[in-house]
Amino acid sequence: MTNPAPSLQSYASPVVTEVFAAVRQHRLVSVIRAGEPAAALEAARAVIRGGIALVEVTYSVPDAPAVMRQLVAEAPAGVVVGAGTVLTAREAAAALDAGARFLIAPNVSQVVAGAARDAGVFYCPGAYTTNEILHAVELGAHLVKVYPVGVAGGPDYIKVIRDPLPRIPMLAAGGTNLDNIVPFYAAGCVACGIGGALADPALAAAGRYTEIESRARAFVARAASYTPTVPAGG
Repeated sequence: MTNPAPSLQSYASPVVTEVFAAVRQHRLVSVIRAGEPAAALEAARAVIRGGIALVEVTYSVPDAPAVMRQLVAEAPAGVVVGAGTVLTAREAAAALDAGARFLIAPNVSQVVAGAARDAGVFYCPGAYTTNEILHAVELGAHLVKVYPVGVAGGPDYIKVIRDPLPRIPMLAAGGTNLDNIVPFYAAGCVACGIGGALADPALAAAGRYTEIESRARAFVARAASYTPTVPAGG
């Protein structure tokens, strides 16, 4: 069967190029969820101190755009701030106005895809099946979030769906942890989105930001331990 030719670069911009480079280099996207804006902000600061360069502030955080705006204003060089759980055009617009440089969602939405394309920012929608993944690519996804990958079968599921779709960059999310990120990389994922196993909302609510920072350092070290296998003759 002929492999489809995805239009992953259906739109490109300096922001898209920069974000994709950061994703490929660091292989980790920290997912920030918290019950209060202040807790989300401190959790994000903790993961940044721990060395994680990509910070996704989800819309499960109250007043998420305000948190994004503050992080964008204070983030050190090399840190990329974006929005997560972006479900509507209004949410996309508010995130972009706050300075988000990528939009991530658990689903594929034509209006969110259009907002990302019009703004020239990195777009990473969620998909579960091969059909959904191809639909995401058709709408201009630069990276496809395979979600929830834990219940789908983990790294083994990635291995299966990458057989017919070897050229589509994938992000594992929804079931990732310190023990399985390297298997996800080995299965073919470009990166992993890390939520509760990193910035657990319960830790943020309890003010345990030092523990979040420590977890971030552990994830950075584990990701750095992965060495891609070079195919024979490649």
